[in-house]
Parts: sequence; C-alpha cells; structure tokens
Amino acid sequence: MTATYLLRLDDACPTMDARKWKMFEDLFDSFGIKPLVAVVPDNCDPELQCAPPDPLFWDKVRAWQGKGWTVAMHGYQHCMHPTKSKLVLPFYERSEFAGLPYESQAEKIRKSWRLFAENGVEPTAWIAPAHCFDRLTLTAIRNETPIRIVSDGIARDQYFEDRFFWLPQQLWSLAEKSSGLWTVCLHPNTITEDQFVAFRTVLEERYVSKVTSVDKLVLHKRSKSLADRAYEVFFWQRHRAFKLIRQVRSSFRSA
Repeated sequence: MTATYLLRLDDACPTMDARKWKMFEDLFDSFGIKPLVAVVPDNCDPELQCAPPDPLFWDKVRAWQGKGWTVAMHGYQHCMHPTKSKLVLPFYERSEFAGLPYESQAEKIRKSWRLFAENGVEPTAWIAPAHCFDRLTLTAIRNETPIRIVSDGIARDQYFEDRFFWLPQQLWSLAEKSSGLWTVCLHPNTITEDQFVAFRTVLEERYVSKVTSVDKLVLHKRSKSLADRAYEVFFWQRHRAFKLIRQVRSSFRSA
C-alpha cells in the first residue's frame, strides 16, 4: 500500500494574510488538490490578526467549499487559556476548550456552528486550536453538531474512536512514508516566501500524485492497529525529547 497525504491549511479567518492564502489556493488549484481548511469563525487571537478584517471572507470560504475543499470548524475564537486538564493530545498546556465545564464548551461549539450556518457554510470536520481538547469537547461536538470527523490524532492510518472518524495529523512538512494516511499541517499566515517555494518544489517533484482529499477517503470503523499504537508511542517519545532539548537550549540562552 502506497502512502497518501492530506494537506491541511490552518487558521483561516477574516484577518488572515489573504495574499499568502491566495498563493496556496493558486498552487492547489493548478494541481487539482482539495485541502482541508481550518476556519476560525470569530477570531479574537491577536496572533492571527495579520490584516484588517476582510468583508468578503465568507465569500471565500463558500467558494472553497464549492470547489470541494473540506471546511473544518477550528474552534470558535482561537483564544487559549492555560490548563492542566487531561488532554486527548498533550501537545501544550493551553486550550480554547479543555478544562472548561461541559456547558461552557458546548456554548462555544453552538456559537461557532451558528456563525458558520449564518454564513451558508457547513463544516464537516473538527480541528482544535493548538490540537488541544479533552473528551468533554468531543461530547459537545457530538451533541451540538453533525460533525463526525476529527482531523487530529496520532496513528499511521485513519481510525474510529469515541464515535468519531479520526484522520490522523502527524506531519508539518512533506516527508517520505511507505504506507498509511498522513496529514500535513500548514500555516499560510506565517510561512515565508522561501518556505513556500521549497514546499511548492517538493510537492511538484515528489508528492503531487500521492495527495488525496477527504471526499475520496473511504472511512472505516477500525480501531488502531498494533502498528498505529507503536507509531503513537514513538511519536510522543520524540515529542518529549524535542521539548526537553528546546527547554535546555532556552535555559542556556537566558543564562
């Protein structure tokens, strides 16, 4: 089985860097690629305020969905709070949702869904800001929306858990894999010109024929395999090691 890749664009919002997003859109259109796009419906995160609010933003989202892009609910306002709550994916100690009572999380989900609906867009996947959420978040999504796909999780292939289909998100750049489904998370707002050129080159030369889209996937109610679980252990061990290295380097710089 040959590896296939999903390309995911994070942090679309009215204050995104429209020029950089257009670069990706033109690139993907030229190859017929239909990415997953994480949309923040009511951005209040200063780090995502790259430009004045675009009054035509929702027109763009509807156009993306119209040509087959998969639109995902990327939280509500992308504003994070510190948390020591048990996370489904322990990337950071911050979240827009984890650690809050159920009703607070459900209210955010309701408000987010309402904004999409008012603008004629129906998201079909969930993407948590900073990958951080807890199991109450999943319950709120199940109860408040028809979304049953999560773009996240660590495995080598698609799996089914907590009554959701999970499309694992394991990469932040294209990398050679022998088999499985691999989601590459990209951030158009912060990419540099050189990084974009490098991505475009490697995509065209080595990966374009291996890129798939959510609408082409046949989702199965499969549990994680032994290979999935082994890769998950490896992933988190590597994550902790890199985190420790960054902390040591930071302490030396500040000494």
